[in-house]
Amino acid sequence: MTFEDSLIENAPLAPMTTLEVGGPARYFAEVTAIDMLLAGVKWARQRGAPLFVLGGGSNIVVADRGFPGLVLRMSLRGVETRLDGDEVHITAGAGEEWDALVGHCAGRNWSGFECMSGIPGRVGATPIQNVGAYGQETAETLLSVEALDLAAERMVELEASDCEFGYRTSRFKKRDRGRFIITRVAYRLAVNGEPAVRYPELQRYFADRGIDRPSPAQVREAVLEIRRRKAMVIDPRDVDSRSVGSFFVNPTVTRDEFEVIKRRLAKLGVRGDELPAFPGSDGRIKLSAAWLIEQAGIKRGYAFGGVGTSTKHALAIVNRGGGAASEVMALKELIQKRVLEAFGVELTPEPVFVGFDE
Repeated sequence: MTFEDSLIENAPLAPMTTLEVGGPARYFAEVTAIDMLLAGVKWARQRGAPLFVLGGGSNIVVADRGFPGLVLRMSLRGVETRLDGDEVHITAGAGEEWDALVGHCAGRNWSGFECMSGIPGRVGATPIQNVGAYGQETAETLLSVEALDLAAERMVELEASDCEFGYRTSRFKKRDRGRFIITRVAYRLAVNGEPAVRYPELQRYFADRGIDRPSPAQVREAVLEIRRRKAMVIDPRDVDSRSVGSFFVNPTVTRDEFEVIKRRLAKLGVRGDELPAFPGSDGRIKLSAAWLIEQAGIKRGYAFGGVGTSTKHALAIVNRGGGAASEVMALKELIQKRVLEAFGVELTPEPVFVGFDE
């Protein structure tokens, strides 16, 4: 079968995303092999068509008008494991479901992924976003990335040190955005290693149950339970989970900026010690975006046309049914404006915006 035979015209994209908004792709194809990926890139270049690579659709907002070019959905499968003493090396295709891989590893007492349980999407997205949760992030375990370098027109392998990881970012998201299409990712986990229980919520969870040394599988179950309370685990029966998860990155501020924010809180009648704050990198302080959003007047369950914020977590913008991408963007801008006016903090969105004007 040729690449042209696999093409679908005017393919609806909304059902392929967790937010379920947006219009169709002018052209669409499912990529199950490297040769098909190369053929798709060549096809788009020959026609001057815009190209977008779709994974699990869990971190994107598609414009109501859709995408005017070719969408390639990465469905490269396959997981290989190799034991090396007290380590295990895992290589997974970019189209593997992330949470299934996490469950597979935690169930074997391989630590390194357990706190990232319940995150929707596919493996290929994890290096781009430096996906993380509950005190763990991709950069801690990633060994290397196999990718198609669109600039050099060849397959390359990048070591972890080449990826320029930062908090919820990487070179794939910043300096080289759009240059690489990730096809496989290799990770290194610890066999029978100590799981990460750094996050206060997790620490309280196990303290309440009298568990001193939880296994990776126990940490995974704890994370899933905590995430379900916030509708951060996809559930077709729960409208609050029809989202991209956390819509904004938790902001980091300097110590001086932190003191200014506390003074602004005092004017609102809120004590500074009520502000959730955690040590960040480079001496900065990480704040809770959800808490700032609520203090700025956008509460959980805030309604905005066909969309709104989750009734369980103010950080999630949800599609309440029949919502439009234009409503999502308008609510995003309202939230950013309110938080900036109240605290002088600029919230950075997490999802990728597809089909919108730059």
